[in-house]
Amino acid sequence: MLRWFEENGRESDVVISSRVRLARNIRDYNFSLKLTDDDARKMVNDLTAEIGKLEAVKDYSSYDFARLDDYQKMAMKECHVISDFLLGQKVAAGFVSKEEDVSIMLNEEDHIRIQAYASGMNMEKAFELADKTDDAIEQAVSYAYDEKYGYLTTCPSNVGTGMRASYMLHLPALSSNNRISGLAAEVGRFGLVMRGVYGDSSRSYGDIYQLSNQITLGISEKEIIDNLSHIANQIISQERALRRQYVINRKLSALDAVYRSYGVLRYARKMSLKDAMLLLSQVRLGLAQGLVMTDSETEFCVYQLMIGIQTANLALMNENELSEEELEEYRAKFIRDNLPVIR
Repeated sequence: MLRWFEENGRESDVVISSRVRLARNIRDYNFSLKLTDDDARKMVNDLTAEIGKLEAVKDYSSYDFARLDDYQKMAMKECHVISDFLLGQKVAAGFVSKEEDVSIMLNEEDHIRIQAYASGMNMEKAFELADKTDDAIEQAVSYAYDEKYGYLTTCPSNVGTGMRASYMLHLPALSSNNRISGLAAEVGRFGLVMRGVYGDSSRSYGDIYQLSNQITLGISEKEIIDNLSHIANQIISQERALRRQYVINRKLSALDAVYRSYGVLRYARKMSLKDAMLLLSQVRLGLAQGLVMTDSETEFCVYQLMIGIQTANLALMNENELSEEELEEYRAKFIRDNLPVIR
């Protein structure tokens, strides 16, 4: 089975993935931020034992930060298996499905964070995976729940459904036309937030952005998804319109940008992460717009390369800590070894 980031889904020209994340806490323990290390260890051990008995996770792999080094943890974060917050926790553990589309994180900002991914625009599948996992865990542990307010969470903004839904979007046309900051301000009026996934605030490396909800209290899971998907569809339409305009008015320039990017990726002997993400973004745009094609029998997913070239993943593949120059050398080699022939 392919992992979610190794395949393209619906609306994959723009939408890389759909994600649902559920925040849950159990009774009889303080919130994670109030736990001592000893209490956090006891909670994690208790949850690991109870969740590990569930039929729903029988094929999942498990992990404990006590047995992982920094590169292993960072590589998990780069593959979206764990969050930035969990990465900073001293005591943490969890479970991951074979396809890495479902992850259960223990002692995150909340005691339990369930996240589920689906390729492309398929929030229904992501929610179904997360909800099924949530139901199974709730049979084993007692959640902190209030009849009036819903699920009780560390951060007040998560109280209610405890759900954050998000789309990961590839927006090279909007980004190159300096539309991102305006869009980010606009979606805020609808209770959403848009941020870059990689790089700095001025422009996300690879032109990849995450659109997610901010409000969870007083609205249902369906309302969250419907509102998010409605705004996402508008952004997708704007991105596609700008792409069409670019290809129609400047087709030779568009082709040249794709082939130049491909040429550098194919033959470069060292590559920074920022440069690699920019060049892969151009190739992904060219493939999505039909400007170029691959000789591969199956549809090529550029995003899997974007994950593979991240720092910790490269270090793990080489089973060694790498200097900056070695990282750039191995990044270029990884791309050469995995980039299909483009014509």
